[in-house]
Amino acid sequence: MTVLKVKKLVCGYCPNKPILKEVSFNVDDGEFVGVVGPNGSGKTTLLRVLVGLLKYTGGEVVLGPNQLDKLDRRELARRVAFVPQMMEPVEGFTVEELVLLGRTPYFERFSFEKEDDNDAVKWAIDELTIGNLKERSVTELSGGEFQRVAIARALAQEPRLMLLDEPTSHLDIRFQVAICKLLKKLRSHRSIIATFHDLNLAARFCSKLILLKNGEIIASGRPPDVVTPENIWKAYRIKVSVKKTTGTKKTRYVLLP
Repeated sequence: MTVLKVKKLVCGYCPNKPILKEVSFNVDDGEFVGVVGPNGSGKTTLLRVLVGLLKYTGGEVVLGPNQLDKLDRRELARRVAFVPQMMEPVEGFTVEELVLLGRTPYFERFSFEKEDDNDAVKWAIDELTIGNLKERSVTELSGGEFQRVAIARALAQEPRLMLLDEPTSHLDIRFQVAICKLLKKLRSHRSIIATFHDLNLAARFCSKLILLKNGEIIASGRPPDVVTPENIWKAYRIKVSVKKTTGTKKTRYVLLP
């Protein structure tokens, strides 16, 4: 089943200078979509549109059966969760309290959390295996730990679609792989779109890739079909030799001098 349809999307921050230019793609239920491309290609802008932070000036975005721009903020927050790239720990919150903030779209005015909210928080904490951290202050966490907490907060929203902007940035290699494995596991519950700079990580863990350059899609599809020398040259203007790992046949790339 198709969760998201984007058709000829046009948007930007200045009326006469669109960042995204007639971008079209679909996301199916359970897909883990990686958006890759050079700096300034429109990756973060795309996520900002999909979460309703930036209005589009052309085309259409359909979330489930509804046009994105017809959904109110509360209903959109129940369907789409966003983990920004530069999310910072908030002093005064424990891990459990921060995850509970993910339930805000379900709260009535002046109401407190209900049993369903507590159950969703417990489930998200268990899924992210951060139960041992739930009483700790979020300001005491390492970068990798806090990234898990941020994802748990988004998961507690129980969205159909999760958006993550550079979820592996500022993490060492061990945590980068751990976060990607976690996201691959979470796609059994919902669809995921995440932006990446690392083509190796994206090709290894994503089920589909979208390669952007200057706000346009250079290639879209299975990682082996997207991560090719020709496509990487078009997007990055660098030459690479693309190989497959022995046994798994997963794509990896090696830069040429």
